[in-house]
Amino acid sequence: MGDKNLEDGDIEPAPKLIEVVFQNCRGQVDQWVEPYLRITVERLHRTEKPYLKCLLMQVIADALYYNAPLTLNILQKLGVATEIFSLWFQMLQQTKKSGVRANFKREHDKKVCCLGLTSLLPLPADQLPGEALGRVFSATLDLLVAYKEQVAESAKEEEGEDDDDMDGLQTDDEDDDGDGSDKEMGAKAFRPDDDDDDDSDDDYSDDEELQSPIDEVDPFVFFVDTIKGMQASDPLRFQNLHRRLTSIIRRWQMVLLSMLSREELRLKRKKLEKATESATAAS
Repeated sequence: MGDKNLEDGDIEPAPKLIEVVFQNCRGQVDQWVEPYLRITVERLHRTEKPYLKCLLMQVIADALYYNAPLTLNILQKLGVATEIFSLWFQMLQQTKKSGVRANFKREHDKKVCCLGLTSLLPLPADQLPGEALGRVFSATLDLLVAYKEQVAESAKEEEGEDDDDMDGLQTDDEDDDGDGSDKEMGAKAFRPDDDDDDDSDDDYSDDEELQSPIDEVDPFVFFVDTIKGMQASDPLRFQNLHRRLTSIIRRWQMVLLSMLSREELRLKRKKLEKATESATAAS
């Protein structure tokens, strides 16, 4: 990844591999955090491809989730902490003319960023001053809501696909009697349109099926637990944060409460399904 002769497209597997290391080896690769961050920052300085910028920024998010105090100390040691977080917040806020996010488009991207940013919140004031804490908190809330909305939309699409599959089973026999032209037209409908914008870039669609330890981590629950821990360990700092961000907290309060209720229902439903499967297997 540090080779200046390699093009952006040639080194995309490298940040993905570092992500795997940080997510699967928490607490076991402290000695590799600094060298990984160093080459990540160096590459970030000369990268032009937006997708690769997102991957490199996610390495930093993964490092924060791995060990936030260690990662922040290294970024400060390298003299790039302010620069990196300014770029990160800028990328999170950047949108296209259509209003959709220009970066971190996938659920996975948003989730990784949520976990990384949330991991910063419990840091003491000497590592994360009040102003920086407020900015991180606000950015995390905004991204968390966007993530949950995308997950809900994906769930609706999956339900629609299931319904379509059932309809397809009922009409297969009728379709067999048709000529080949209908099948050809159907195939064309699933081919990517050359005129699509970069939201349809193949770069963003090849990693969603990969398994990771963070698959079982709900970023919203992680955020709520982190805030509760912060409130218990440093109530004065939490009160100052709450006072500074009252308008933001009020704006998202109902949304967050609604999400929490839905998440609790989802977890209860999942436990019930597992219990039913176990009972069925036992019988």
